[in-house]
Amino acid sequence: MKEELICLKNIKRDYNARGMTVHALKGIDLSVDRGDFISVTGQSGSGKSTLMNILGCLDRQTEGKYYLKGMDVSFLSERKLAFLRSQVISFVFQSFNLIPSLNSEENVALPLMYKGISKRERHYAAQKALEMVGLHERKNYFPSELSGGQQQRVAVARAVASKPEILLADEPTGSLDRESGETVLSVMEEMNRSGVTVIMITHDNVLSKRAKRCIKIVNGKIIT
Repeated sequence: MKEELICLKNIKRDYNARGMTVHALKGIDLSVDRGDFISVTGQSGSGKSTLMNILGCLDRQTEGKYYLKGMDVSFLSERKLAFLRSQVISFVFQSFNLIPSLNSEENVALPLMYKGISKRERHYAAQKALEMVGLHERKNYFPSELSGGQQQRVAVARAVASKPEILLADEPTGSLDRESGETVLSVMEEMNRSGVTVIMITHDNVLSKRAKRCIKIVNGKIIT
């Protein structure tokens, strides 16, 4: 029996830009079941990243309701949202968001510290995750010593190690060569098979078809 994990009802997001109101999202309705693997496609400026930020509790909608695990998160405090993110959601950002002063293993292990996991367990989980993305031999390398593709794989390993309920990925293979991209996608598919709900933004139509379900955003609205 399917379990609804995410429910968006009439989500709208407006921004003020140079004295003008920009309607980034124009009434999004979306239901995501636990274990879904969804790809989100659309042109630049269509509202994909705005939707992802709201799903990840990094931004708030202007109107509408967002239910996560049956809880209305629309008006939670920033502190409660941060706790919710740390426990439920992992991100793979297009910009990697690695900490320059930490090596690969330390970057991967950092979110586990916020979950209260012991140092020994963090070390083991980080090493295992780096092995999955083919970067175990780079565990002591700092971000500046890695290529863009390797940094992205570290970011994916960080998400893997956290064992999230939800993985939000923004162009996770955008900076990778085909072989590395296939590695990352295979890891995400393995996470999904283990029960992780995956929502992935991509411009790659071939990649989007690997998801169980594809949605397209045009001008702030879901059209499929």
